[in-house]
Amino acid sequence: MAKKRWGGLAVAGAFLLSKGKVLLALLKFSKFGGTLISFGISLLFYAQIFGVWFGVGLLYLLFIHEMGHLAAAKRLGFKTGPAIFVPFMGAVIGIKDTFRTPKQEAILAYGGPFAGLLSLIPLLIGYAVTGNEFWLVIFHLGALLNLFNLLPVSPLDGGRILAGLPIVIWIAGLAALIAYGITHFSIILLLIAFLGGSAVWKRYQFAKQYENNKSVLMLYRAARSRVLQAKVEQEHATATETGSDEMIDETDDTTVSTYDPIAWSLRHDLQDLRSASPEDAKSAADELLRYQYDSANDYDALIRRLDQRIEPLLEAEKSVEYHQMSKKQQTITLFAYLALGAILFIAFEYSKGYLPTPS
Repeated sequence: MAKKRWGGLAVAGAFLLSKGKVLLALLKFSKFGGTLISFGISLLFYAQIFGVWFGVGLLYLLFIHEMGHLAAAKRLGFKTGPAIFVPFMGAVIGIKDTFRTPKQEAILAYGGPFAGLLSLIPLLIGYAVTGNEFWLVIFHLGALLNLFNLLPVSPLDGGRILAGLPIVIWIAGLAALIAYGITHFSIILLLIAFLGGSAVWKRYQFAKQYENNKSVLMLYRAARSRVLQAKVEQEHATATETGSDEMIDETDDTTVSTYDPIAWSLRHDLQDLRSASPEDAKSAADELLRYQYDSANDYDALIRRLDQRIEPLLEAEKSVEYHQMSKKQQTITLFAYLALGAILFIAFEYSKGYLPTPS
């Protein structure tokens, strides 16, 4: 039986290759071409292993889940791409905009499992009307898939929903996923754990970097503002001197002073910044003073130097600020998350007792 299934898969694969131009044309000219083609390919794989109707049921669950994300993205005004099915990995939709707040990320992530919960209702009705256990099997699978997606691990939906809450929630979810993945030896779960661990580590590193360099960032910001002011003053002074040169007698041999009041004023202000800075920022202030002296008052070079120092600190600051919801938003988000998780868990456990037993 297994040979027949894989033989059918090989024949279908040969067909897809031979008709590749037709499929590419469909993908190019149809808005839903990518969705339809990936749906058909996924159904082909699932049907060979689980049977056609089980494959249809699984793809139904994945499709409704992704449509939930799509609806949430449209509500937020985000541009999206089509839903693409990936055999044995699920389905994805492309988001062409960047999240600006953790609230936006939570809304978009919540849409998937919420729509997944709604997708269980027709299955329950189907079972109640027909008494066919197939509906109950897909119902149970849908509850499991959406419940799994609510694990508080990025990049799963649960991790994205709780992105604005303390990092300890991500760590707890990651620990649970790793423990389950090891005890049940699941490569897919361990791969998700690896991605989640990378996200946790990156967020932790940014938080640590920001906490250790808040004073330095304040110094750099103030210094950059002062250097920009000096640059503007120098450009104005240069323009004034250029206009005055036409009035100077070429035979005038008066000694020209090398004193630069703008540079000296900037240096004094940078020294004052150093004196006012906390101890953990004084070494950065000393480096800035040395570089001002070495750069011979090249203000563009000073700004570039400051930008090089500021950029990673700004990235860390943005990460910390992004992952901070207000207390009210945290409470609402956590309540909605737990409520959805509880309903899905009840659906999963309740349906488990009615599943057909293998004969």
